Amino acid sequence: MFFYLVTPLILIASSSLGLLINPSWSVSPFIWVFILVPIIDLVLPYLSKQDVDLKENMLHNFSILIILPCILFLIVFGLIVVSDSSISLLVAAALGAAVGMSGGSIGITTAHELIHRQNKYMRGIGVLLLVLCCYGHFRIEHVYGHHKNVATKEDPATARKGENFYFYFIRCVINSVISSWNIEKNILDKKNINTLSPQNRMLHYFILEIIFLFIAFFIAGINGLIFVIFHSFVSITLLELVNYIQHYGLERKMQNGKYERFTDHHSWNSRHISANWSTFNLGLHAEHHQSASKPYPLLSQEEKVIEMPANYSIMLIMALIPPLWFFIMDRKIDKLKTINSSA
Repeated sequence: MFFYLVTPLILIASSSLGLLINPSWSVSPFIWVFILVPIIDLVLPYLSKQDVDLKENMLHNFSILIILPCILFLIVFGLIVVSDSSISLLVAAALGAAVGMSGGSIGITTAHELIHRQNKYMRGIGVLLLVLCCYGHFRIEHVYGHHKNVATKEDPATARKGENFYFYFIRCVINSVISSWNIEKNILDKKNINTLSPQNRMLHYFILEIIFLFIAFFIAGINGLIFVIFHSFVSITLLELVNYIQHYGLERKMQNGKYERFTDHHSWNSRHISANWSTFNLGLHAEHHQSASKPYPLLSQEEKVIEMPANYSIMLIMALIPPLWFFIMDRKIDKLKTINSSA
């Protein structure tokens, strides 16, 4: 469990270098995620099936709960740095993007783990991490929408075969907000509560995000807003890149008017060890969908799941280059369909 604590902290530390040393060091988290992590994964073996004792949960929980104060430190310290009148808007944007690498890779990943927990305080911490990326509605859409509709056309976060990331990103971001609002509206309607009542969680998240932006402006003016906007944009982009590669081109078939149940063949998975250490086993995605509330240390991966052709970092880069992505992934999907049809 030591590596699940240390590996995320390396990324957080790299995001702070531009703030602590010089803005030119803002490239550090990008180098860590997109160059060093893939190299480490080439050297280290695949993640083995785990059998974790529940009595270790205190350490497991510490590994994820420490992320919130770390992200808060990066944001607050970043706002203090960019409040200096000598800092240009471009530098504020670069520093925000560097912090966003931690916000998206670690902050939202931790939030994803926590919003599935049974403990309401842990769920609250997860929501706060999402609000700090101006993406609070993800809590509703992901839990009540994505997990129900994954690998169907009803799911904004499932990329269709032949859909490039850039088109997917726009469609997913817009439709996930709409879906979240509709989900919350339906929940309130069943309780005979007005949609615009104070009990609407979508309104809670929106108000908190506006307050966050006002605080950023109060501390650092326009630079503060630019810092937070770029931090949030990079965080959200990383999240949706991961969503894109996790279910690209996979579909559940209709059976008697209903979609077939989710199986191991409806999610792309990764056993690359460094990437899983960095994301709290996000690569073991098929089992997460089958047991959403299962804590990350207890996730494992059977050999029958379908695997990504490379680790998460390389897959993210591939997704940003549509011709390369389609050349590799569409062939894998066609091969997978051939195997399934002959089975």
